[in-house]
Amino acid sequence: MTTATSPHTLSARGLGLGYGDRQIVSQLDVDLPPGRFTVVVGPNACGKSTLLRAMARLLTPTAGTVLLDGRDIHTTSTRQVAACLGMLPQTPVAPDAITVADLVGRGRYPHQGWFRRWTAADSEGVAAAMLATDVLDLADRSVDELSGGQRQRVWIAMALAQETDILLLDEPTTYLDISHQLDVLDLLTDLNRDRGVTLAVVLHDLNLACRYADHLIAMKDGRVVAEGAPRDVVTESLVGEVFGLRSTVIPDPASGTPMIVPLGRHHVPSATS
Repeated sequence: MTTATSPHTLSARGLGLGYGDRQIVSQLDVDLPPGRFTVVVGPNACGKSTLLRAMARLLTPTAGTVLLDGRDIHTTSTRQVAACLGMLPQTPVAPDAITVADLVGRGRYPHQGWFRRWTAADSEGVAAAMLATDVLDLADRSVDELSGGQRQRVWIAMALAQETDILLLDEPTTYLDISHQLDVLDLLTDLNRDRGVTLAVVLHDLNLACRYADHLIAMKDGRVVAEGAPRDVVTESLVGEVFGLRSTVIPDPASGTPMIVPLGRHHVPSATS
């Protein structure tokens, strides 16, 4: 894959988000640190996925704005956005009967001209993405025939084939066994470290988030409760406030990052109560 050269920035100011009459996020300010691996965590329905969709221009804000390189993302052309920002949503839908190779190849559209001429660089990008996600042997299979885990790796391959400088992934480890979860997160770490790709990933597993993130955003009820390096922000108090969970936080024996050991679920008073 090619080497990233442009440190694009993505942020939100005064963001309001909702569906119909239901407001989920209000007056939210977020900055994705360029060239960093950001993980967004929080309980179900706290606004994690909604935030990611808005920052990828898949959801129009009810207030505020999303800024790509300091410019309102909704005033930027679709091709310009797609050339520097990729998004893997939580439940992507593939066209009927499309093959794995064809689906991954769609990630190359932003790099092609108006006449969509396929180039050697496109072939190389697709092959590299499929190899990295261990789906090369599935190239001629229909996506409809695949297991949930295989299908998830194919979608990740399509996102990688896009070769963007910013990549947003909503629960990319869904349907994957623990081995493939680690493979995907290791792959994203390599993209971040080797190419400087700015990552924002929603994860449910707080221990994996602490192990892989160098910037963590913890959300609850549509607001950011804490953000920073996992070692600085993940405490027993934070776990209690965000997840309502009694726990102890110890160093992960493999990585030294915070590891949450649950002690049992019960109501934990907010730090502000």
